Amino acid sequence: MSTPVPFSKPSSYCGFTWPAQPVQGMQSLKHNIGGRKIVADDFETILNEGMKHLTFDEIQKEQEQLHGVADDVVLGENTINDLLLSLKEQLCRLKKGSAYESSESRSQAYAGNRDLEMAFLRANEFDPKVSAEKLIKFFKYKQELFGEESLDRDITAEDLDEDDVKCLLEGHFQYSPFRDRSGRKLCLAFPGVRTKKMIRFELRARFYALANSVETLVDISKGTVIVYYVVHQYQDHLNGAGHMEVTMFIHVMPLSVSGAHICMSSRLDCMITIACFAMSPYRQRVKMKVHYGSHVECQYLLASYGITKGALPLRGANNDMDPTYWKTWFQQRKMQEQENQCRNQLDSSLSGSTTAQPSNSLSYTSSLMPSSGNENDVLCLGRVVKSVGNERLHSLGLLYATAFDNGSVKDRRKIVNGIIDEIHRHGGRFLKPDTEPSEDDAQQLKELSL
Repeated sequence: MSTPVPFSKPSSYCGFTWPAQPVQGMQSLKHNIGGRKIVADDFETILNEGMKHLTFDEIQKEQEQLHGVADDVVLGENTINDLLLSLKEQLCRLKKGSAYESSESRSQAYAGNRDLEMAFLRANEFDPKVSAEKLIKFFKYKQELFGEESLDRDITAEDLDEDDVKCLLEGHFQYSPFRDRSGRKLCLAFPGVRTKKMIRFELRARFYALANSVETLVDISKGTVIVYYVVHQYQDHLNGAGHMEVTMFIHVMPLSVSGAHICMSSRLDCMITIACFAMSPYRQRVKMKVHYGSHVECQYLLASYGITKGALPLRGANNDMDPTYWKTWFQQRKMQEQENQCRNQLDSSLSGSTTAQPSNSLSYTSSLMPSSGNENDVLCLGRVVKSVGNERLHSLGLLYATAFDNGSVKDRRKIVNGIIDEIHRHGGRFLKPDTEPSEDDAQQLKELSL
């Protein structure tokens, strides 16, 4: 694993290079920003510079995405296959000696995952060349942040160390439990709650959160709206340390950004934001809106774009941070990862011989089997020989035994419901036998249940 990188402004990091010369439209940063008019002029200058490189139709398209009125892109299966083929051709051209090639050598199925490739294509306007470049950088980031062993699997909470988790739960970067009026996911940033730490911790925490952001086809097609909130107590007291690294990092993630709202109230944050604003691709600049003012003013302006105050984790007259949802999100994510791990272990164990009978299993005559059952059904009075359903139930019980014994009543209920859902997911049902077991079988069942 690479050496942790402190907050700084290096000439390059993770494959990105910062411009040596000032970006056009940023010369006013040399002067003191003295009011809202100057702030607005600075952003308008950078925005206009970006618009020069786009056609009228491209600008119109990006503006429609910002306002949430763009039509969903629907592609035919043939078109999708052609795009994926073009993406693979570009990857073959770029992958030599890259982290992507290492991932491919470790797991062809993981590196060539169709969902991941489609996420990058959608996030980059279905441009195979740009998507391939971002995918290469994505795996480079993953390798540098989590090591070579992470290249053939998803990043989970188990990959985060104590500092990463602490950084994640600060809430400086989180999702909202609500969506905007167009049904798009909201990604929120509050720089004011960041603490001074190594940039590596923040990047690892953000990678974990962003890599788990695209969960449904709806999220992929509608995109994500980013709200960067630096108003009053949420002003960045670290003076922008790490912002450049984080800004460029977001640009290589499979995140389809439909719009970005920057809310701020200080002159220094304006200067920092202008710098990050100017480094963004031209298409992204057109989808950005800057709101300057107090909590009330910025939240009013956000509401005009369909983002209500209730969508922000700010409560009371002082707009204090409420971390409840974000902590719940992380706990639920960990539980889901544990369930997925157990499911994978179970599927692996059942992929071999499913007819082997453990030494402590119970044998019943065929008269005890339900007449309408199938191999995925569970016989409720005990474990049935050669029944995949009962094998699955027994394996799940063993996997969750420790968590069940140490959990609260609420946790135990979740475990039981999860096991029931897993049985149903495989088409199984919980059935009673057609006949009652013998006294010997009943005694064995009682001993096994105890």
